[in-house]
Amino acid sequence: MTLRSWHFFAAAYVTGLALTACTSTNSSLPNEGKSVVSDPISRARVHTELAALYYQQGSMKTALDELASATKIDPQYAPAYSMLGLVYMQLGESGPADQNFQKAVALAPNDPDIRNNYGLFLCDTRQYQKGLTQLDAALANPLYNTPVRALDNAARCAQNMGDTALASRYRQRAARYGTAVETPSSKLQ
Repeated sequence: MTLRSWHFFAAAYVTGLALTACTSTNSSLPNEGKSVVSDPISRARVHTELAALYYQQGSMKTALDELASATKIDPQYAPAYSMLGLVYMQLGESGPADQNFQKAVALAPNDPDIRNNYGLFLCDTRQYQKGLTQLDAALANPLYNTPVRALDNAARCAQNMGDTALASRYRQRAARYGTAVETPSSKLQ
């Protein structure tokens, strides 16, 4: 799996956010009967959703524009800052990536997807111990829908750090979910 694929998986959770429960119908509006996004959280979600789609297509400037709108509409919307971290990570701008991930974690410390994204960033910037701490925080959340992502990222991080025993333990945990986790020899990078 390529690094771009990892980023796709890290951003995937944002992709579905805006499609559920973010519109309301208000028949008193001029566009009677049409859906309109009304509250700030929903509008921030829509802009973050669009940013995730532009990110996946490689349109980083447009993704940044959408995320600027999202954070202006709702400065407390943590997924927008996590997505900003991913965009800056893709652009190779570690400082802004780190700042945005830290803000996302501060706003939503129990969000496992944000912790996974930040852990991925830290591991990719060779801050292995800090990365594993973030990934373990994601895994500690019993409501995490996709723990195999964090387990896979943790296995790669431990392997890159040179701790093959720890990497193996993460792979074994991931295997309990019935999902094959790549080994160093199956990596496409």
